[in-house]
Amino acid sequence: MKRIIFTSLSLVLTALLAGCGQQAGAPANAVASNAANASKPAAPVDTAAVEADIKKAVAEYAAGMAKNDMAAFDKGTTDNFMFVGNDGTVSTKAERMESMKTGATKYESLTYDDVTVRVRPTGDGAIVIGKATVKGMNMGKPIDGANRVTQVWMKTNDGWKMVTLQATAITAKADDKKADEKKPDDKKTDADDKKTDSKAADKAPASAPNK
Repeated sequence: MKRIIFTSLSLVLTALLAGCGQQAGAPANAVASNAANASKPAAPVDTAAVEADIKKAVAEYAAGMAKNDMAAFDKGTTDNFMFVGNDGTVSTKAERMESMKTGATKYESLTYDDVTVRVRPTGDGAIVIGKATVKGMNMGKPIDGANRVTQVWMKTNDGWKMVTLQATAITAKADDKKADEKKPDDKKTDADDKKTDSKAADKAPASAPNK
């Protein structure tokens, strides 16, 4: 009886040791595999291709919003999308979609130009700066004019999606800027005043001598 118990315990112990050996070896193999993958140089990012994809996504977003297409907005933005309006208000994706549903956000027209893309070195993210010319209603407030927009895009399993959008109203005009550049400087220093007085004195006629 004792011999049977001892044999059974020996078999159980052998099985446990074998299992431990396999488990101990698995992480080592995984580490070795990860190390091998890490040693491989990363494939170069095709920046031009990424920029083209992003600009296409921006154009599709603008076209969808111009048509007040909620499905297009939902597809082109992440679930944690945030919008910062030109009046400083912040709204979530759910709030934006509800606003579009009720008509509080409704565009008559929306176009993008001057689009510049800065691609993340890893190729899975980008920042976009452009000019949006928009007319309509935004979150219950009328909007009509040009805005400088900044967008953050992220590459997902479902393609490129916008993470956040911030808009700033463009108030400065090119003509006003040129006028400011051409406007003479009205400020004069004390030294300039002294030079003017000196020149005036030199040009003044000499007084006649007393007889």
